[in-house]
Amino acid sequence: MEKIYEIDFAALSGAEKSEFMHRFKETAEREFENHPFEAAAIAQLLIFTRWWNSYRLMVPENPTPQIMDIILEKLWDYQEGKLPRPDFVHFSKCLDAAVLEIVIGDTEKLDEDETYYDFHAEYFGDWDCYYDEFIVDLTYICYGISEHEMNWTNVESILDGDIADIKIPWFEGIENDNGTLAAMEQRNQEIYSTPRFCQVIALLQKDMRTALEDRPIGELRSLYQKEFVFSSEDCAKVTSDWC
Repeated sequence: MEKIYEIDFAALSGAEKSEFMHRFKETAEREFENHPFEAAAIAQLLIFTRWWNSYRLMVPENPTPQIMDIILEKLWDYQEGKLPRPDFVHFSKCLDAAVLEIVIGDTEKLDEDETYYDFHAEYFGDWDCYYDEFIVDLTYICYGISEHEMNWTNVESILDGDIADIKIPWFEGIENDNGTLAAMEQRNQEIYSTPRFCQVIALLQKDMRTALEDRPIGELRSLYQKEFVFSSEDCAKVTSDWC
């Protein structure tokens, strides 16, 4: 069976593209079960670093909360061996508790440890709800790594929940669905067949392959500071009502 990161997505039919997307999470998880755990962790770190580099440019009037860069720095530091595991696990627990509160207002996890409140106060004073979805995805990565249980739900969410719904010029002309399942499926196939979406999948597959190459983490960290899903010029074309 052809590996998920070797499939020529652009060459698939509309129905085959939909099948690829519908089965993406399960297929990715099954594929990476055949590799060391760290391969999945690095793959997702590469994917989200690339996505963050573009995401942060899309609405410049929304200043980047400091915690976003801190999370990615911690993830890279941990993969490089610069951050001890107990420190990373504690950071992940603090983050999980704080994000639960800022996104849905639930303080249950914050109440478990006073240090969680201290973390919340230190890092979320400048929070902007525009970034809610992204920080939830990053929190999933931290939790998955700290618990040694990686899944691909968060990657699936950026493909179908963020990128496929993004209001940018290269998806203009695709009709909104009328609420029926058939119309929704037709619209999805049209989006999946655009050159830009095919490019997104190709970049994601490239990141998966890169994670399996056993390259030095420091080298990848430096390289991925300049990797994007969309160019800075294209990011500037995103409409301000996307979020």
